[in-house]
Amino acid sequence: MKHVSCSITAAKLVLSSVVMTVILSACGYAPVREVEVEKPQFKVTDAAPGGREAWLDSPNFYAKKEGLDVDNFYYYTGDAMSADKRMACEKAQADATDDIAKQVSTFVDTTVARASSDSTGNDTNGLTGVSASQTETSKLSSQLSKALVTGIEKNKQYWEQRDYSQTGGAKSIFYCWTLAKVSKKKVEALITRAETIRFKEDPALKTKVEAKSIDIQKEFDQYMQAH
Repeated sequence: MKHVSCSITAAKLVLSSVVMTVILSACGYAPVREVEVEKPQFKVTDAAPGGREAWLDSPNFYAKKEGLDVDNFYYYTGDAMSADKRMACEKAQADATDDIAKQVSTFVDTTVARASSDSTGNDTNGLTGVSASQTETSKLSSQLSKALVTGIEKNKQYWEQRDYSQTGGAKSIFYCWTLAKVSKKKVEALITRAETIRFKEDPALKTKVEAKSIDIQKEFDQYMQAH
């Protein structure tokens, strides 16, 4: 069997795809293969004007880029689906509210857990207390959601009407996304409330957090600037 040279001159560029595949294989390159892309499971039959925007994925980055008030507000997105467009968008706004509460409760819980872990090392009792409190994150989130009944303002909204009938689904489903903003003072109050609840459950945690000089408010703001 003759050796196939890996040196290809300009004259040899006019080769059939079959010969090119043989040469690539001989040179140690894997042949080019077609990749099947999964087809969408739906088709969009109607949508809000303007199309999708960057805020769907990075609300605070989008707000800063567009010159929105990022000094006094945080921005969140919510999404939901329903057979009714109005209902889908109302649920999306509610989802944004829930997301704020969940994010604050999870962030506070995680930060406190980290502070406790770093401070106590192998302190089994300390870690057990943290683990036990983490199981209450959902409960804490629910309490914070109730405090967010007011103060959440819808900034933008986008919706799509989708047809899933080709794959055996519904012919008309509305998906809606909302961009909501909430004042930083409101979120700071939520963080303080979450800290109070956590420290009430385990007073020793407050001492551990203070010992580590952790400013949860400041860390949360830095986290939000990147999202």
